[in-house]
Amino acid sequence: MNSTIASNPTPSRIVSITALPPKVLATDLDGTFLPLEGDDAAVASMEQIREQLNAIDVPLVFVTGRHFDSVRDAIGEFDLPKPQWILCDVGVSIYKADGEGGYVRESAYEQILDEVLGEIDIEKHRQAIGELEDFTLQESFKQGRHKWSYYVPADELEACHEAVEAYLKLHELPCSIVSSIDPFNNDGLVDVLPHGASKAFALHWWCEQHDLQPEQIVFCGDSGNDTAALIAGYRSVVVGNADRKIARKVADAHHTAGWADRLRLAKGTSTSGVLEGARWFGLLESPAELDTTQTDSIGLEESIPWGARLIASNRAEFTLWAPKQKQVVLEILPDRLIRMQRQDRGFHHCIVDGVVDGTRYQYRFVRDEATGSFVDVDAELNVDMLLHALPDPASRYQPESVHGPSAIVDTQFSFQSTATTAAKELDDLIIYEMHMGTFTEQGTYLSAIERLDELVDLGITAIELMPIAACAGRWNWGYDGTHWYAPMTAFGTPDEFRQFIDAAHTRGLLVMVDVVYNHFGPEGNYWSEFGPYTSRKHTTVWGAAPNFDDPKRGDIVRRFVIDNAIMWLNEYNLDGLRVDAIHCMKDDSAEHITTQMGEEIRKWSDEAGRRVWLIAETNVYDAAMVKPLSEGGTGFDAQWSDDFVHSMFATVRPDEQLTQRIYSPGSDLEQTLRRGFVFAGDVRGDRGRESEPTLDTDGMLRRIDTRSSIICIQNHDFIGNHPTGMRLHQLTSPETQAAAVTLAMLLPSIPMLFMGEEFASPNPFQFFVDFGDPRLQRAVVRGRKREYPQHDWSNGVLPTDEEAMRSSVIGSVESGSETMRNWYKTLISIRKQFVNTGLLSPDNFSVDVNCEANLYSLSYRSGREALQVMVRLSPLSESEPQDEAPPVDPLPATPEGASSDAWRLLADSMEAFGEPLTDGLLPNHARICYFENDEADV
Repeated sequence: MNSTIASNPTPSRIVSITALPPKVLATDLDGTFLPLEGDDAAVASMEQIREQLNAIDVPLVFVTGRHFDSVRDAIGEFDLPKPQWILCDVGVSIYKADGEGGYVRESAYEQILDEVLGEIDIEKHRQAIGELEDFTLQESFKQGRHKWSYYVPADELEACHEAVEAYLKLHELPCSIVSSIDPFNNDGLVDVLPHGASKAFALHWWCEQHDLQPEQIVFCGDSGNDTAALIAGYRSVVVGNADRKIARKVADAHHTAGWADRLRLAKGTSTSGVLEGARWFGLLESPAELDTTQTDSIGLEESIPWGARLIASNRAEFTLWAPKQKQVVLEILPDRLIRMQRQDRGFHHCIVDGVVDGTRYQYRFVRDEATGSFVDVDAELNVDMLLHALPDPASRYQPESVHGPSAIVDTQFSFQSTATTAAKELDDLIIYEMHMGTFTEQGTYLSAIERLDELVDLGITAIELMPIAACAGRWNWGYDGTHWYAPMTAFGTPDEFRQFIDAAHTRGLLVMVDVVYNHFGPEGNYWSEFGPYTSRKHTTVWGAAPNFDDPKRGDIVRRFVIDNAIMWLNEYNLDGLRVDAIHCMKDDSAEHITTQMGEEIRKWSDEAGRRVWLIAETNVYDAAMVKPLSEGGTGFDAQWSDDFVHSMFATVRPDEQLTQRIYSPGSDLEQTLRRGFVFAGDVRGDRGRESEPTLDTDGMLRRIDTRSSIICIQNHDFIGNHPTGMRLHQLTSPETQAAAVTLAMLLPSIPMLFMGEEFASPNPFQFFVDFGDPRLQRAVVRGRKREYPQHDWSNGVLPTDEEAMRSSVIGSVESGSETMRNWYKTLISIRKQFVNTGLLSPDNFSVDVNCEANLYSLSYRSGREALQVMVRLSPLSESEPQDEAPPVDPLPATPEGASSDAWRLLADSMEAFGEPLTDGLLPNHARICYFENDEADV
């Protein structure tokens, strides 16, 4: 009679902390316990494992796909510790040490497998499968009654797996398949086993025989045939060299099962990862130098472990800077109170067992309310004597709100990819500015993943997220963050944010995030209760300024900020940071905080071996910001160039200004194109128009290298600071937008789009906040009018109304203009083409302007080729309707020796919008031409 092995063992859902300590080390061999070739650290780890296994008598079990003789060979070849048990042949054979140096086969287990197979003709089917296309029978000594093994091409593994499935189904065989890749020679391996048999089932049977619960086993693996065991409820270790897809599958399964403390995604490879995992779960001891329980002081030379940090599966380290408080109590919800140890310079520290990912906590101060004096350090704690219940200034997650308790976050995550195919140089960047909450209807990290392919299709190479640090309320632009270390709860969990970043990377997109270090948000900022996080010397209109230059405490605040920047890069695998309003980071120190930030992030980047992009919002051109550190600069890669967007807008809407700086129509746009900027300054000095512009020897304005300048035709400020949040095509016309973006896209600068502009979203982008304090709500409304007095605010939606946020969701591509989106795709394609050939470069660039006709021409000439970008920008008026204005002939002179028809039309905006092609340019019209001559230089 045929029977089936019971379904793979899956313990009941356990969300709480596992109660039983680990007792057994069970591990795969190839790719896991066996040191990888040339890995000296793995060899050293093997010796440490051997010593500790002998010292504390931890049982060792090998769970491997190898056959028994191969296991014995590996023990000798790699000088492995001898296991008490060997579960081999992909889980169909079990051997027990006999105490005399040998092993005996477990016959009781094989009887179970015999019952499954029944009376089928094993040899007949083994041979028949071996005759399938691409299948080769493995050697005879690798075969057995319960295991039929084959070699297949690695690149055909999936197809071969399916072929065996079809054969088994056709012949109604009680068998299942395990397939994998040999990590040593890259062979595809296919094993046919009794139905349900696997490493996981063999380990489950073994545990039952020894009366062990799953959490008492630490199981280590790396490959597909380890997956079932890795998700069966054991304390699981996925070594660092494992395929990231397997690691993600295992992590997702643990999350779904609710196991908060049964997985270690090891950083160490092979044997090093096994040692790391065994230490993480407390099966093996950590060396003294890794024991953080003895910390009694904190230095500022290196990063500080701010907040709550898991240091083992059920153990966390808490580090708090609260110099204002002599005694701080950590409250682990719902009912644990732990007195923290006060350290040098106002730090408080403790190590706590019995906590996991998601454990909620808060801080309380020990004070006698009646007398105002501090309670004696030896007094017994009770909640009645404790004041406040405040979140962690370095909280990694605020699941309830910025006012509620903080949560421990397990930062390990199986990132599938880095953006290796994305932009590598400044010229490659095409940035898409995104507000996570209004990019989709749901406004979440996960829903945003569903739209990433749109950006790839468009040609975007980098996403720049508006701030995602936790703010008060359900929605916010993000510039009111108070919990700088915690992603905004309204968008999803920290792991879901990591999923978004990883999904972008797998599509070749960089992801950067906007960070705000010039002020703390006005609601949820409790940090003055802890210590001098904020400045008494400096203020901002938005909220309290960080205390960067305090002679006594400023260095710690600087450390808090820089470590936060590194946290986003390290814990979330982000590619870069855009630092908001860097000119408003008030700091009178000898070294400005921005320079220290550039130095330390570059140092971290070098040590991590990762390219990190640093972008400054400087408001005006700051030459020092993008100068290398070695030359006395700040070391940032790029800076926002507001002069382009505002001088362009002054040209097409001369009677309306969306900034406090005044731009002149036409002439300021000409200067921006020729010079690269209009207004200049730095983080300390005056900021305004250049009083004495630098001239070249020919008397022309000297142009800066604009490859580090980020330009756009609209951004969140440009749109949102308008009373009704109208977009450029709504304030002007679609044709105007198409012409303007042609200049922005084809200048030798970094183009940036604001979400939705590529399809002319019909929806506005309005300023919105959701403060709970009515006084703050009123202050926001008054502040907006005070900051932008030039606007008529009578028709705008109040930023405190929910409608301000709801109406700002960009909508689907179909809700906008397909014509506009196609124009953007054309421009991006042209840009990429000529960036790749080297033609679109500042070295080949010149500008020609006819202010009377509002005609702006960009020329690129190199060798035998030339690119000409001709844009006519004009304000629309009733006296001169666009379709009646006379065209202007913009064609460049034909190079000497070339025919008059040498120029080839690449794109015409009016033609793209369905208008007949004209000889000249109409108002708000763009044309791009290309010339190439094999016989004469241009």
